[in-house]
Amino acid sequence: MVEREVVLEGKVALVTGASSGTGAEIARALARAGARVAVHYRSSRASAEAVAGAIRSAGGEADVFRADVARSMDVRRLMAEVGERLGPVTVLVNNAGPFADTPFATLGEADWDYVLDANLKAAWLAAQLAAPGMARLGWGRIVNLGATSAFVRSHSVYGLAKAALLHLTESLAVELAPAVTVNAVVPSQIASARTDRMPAYKAAAIAGTPLGRLVTEGEIARMVVLLCSAAFDFVTGRAIILDGGRTLPVFPRVNLAAGAEP
Repeated sequence: MVEREVVLEGKVALVTGASSGTGAEIARALARAGARVAVHYRSSRASAEAVAGAIRSAGGEADVFRADVARSMDVRRLMAEVGERLGPVTVLVNNAGPFADTPFATLGEADWDYVLDANLKAAWLAAQLAAPGMARLGWGRIVNLGATSAFVRSHSVYGLAKAALLHLTESLAVELAPAVTVNAVVPSQIASARTDRMPAYKAAAIAGTPLGRLVTEGEIARMVVLLCSAAFDFVTGRAIILDGGRTLPVFPRVNLAAGAEP
């Protein structure tokens, strides 16, 4: 496992949205690399406790923390509680980010605010609160979880939030250097139980991916861990796209020999 080759002993990692799915996989991977992990959840404490329990059973250290990251006061409390119970956050993974594809015509103002607050504002505020401690310690890693929705124009406010998150990643990389690196991991559709429940969509996504499959949660987690490793010490402000080639601009194949127009 790549995590075995990354040393994060003594580091405190906060992973938002870590009670299930990709966030849980990231939390477990960071723990295998030696970090003390703050497992954040919004709704299911039992799920978060299961993730933390698995980490502890494997010899790691983890604790659970509740917050609604769409609420600024919750983010402030979350950062303070993690600092009090585990120590200053030196690895921040902004993973929490609710999806929405409600069409423009029917998107309500409350939904607009919630998606932007949870995906974008929370990442900005958590980074702002963590950065001073990282600077004092002379080391920090911030990884934002993006989405290829940032590159398309049919995901309304969610795509907007993820596109803005990439801009924020670049800006923070400049402002927080040299002690802190800030990068983004940008997956396309993820292989998951949710995707399995949409077989037609899953088949279409795979058909449109040159590598012929969907990215896994484990692959995303490994990339997050790598971005926290010494191998990526000189990488900042970058978006690592994990899409199997799906977002590449591909020219349609035509049969020129048969006289088709290019």
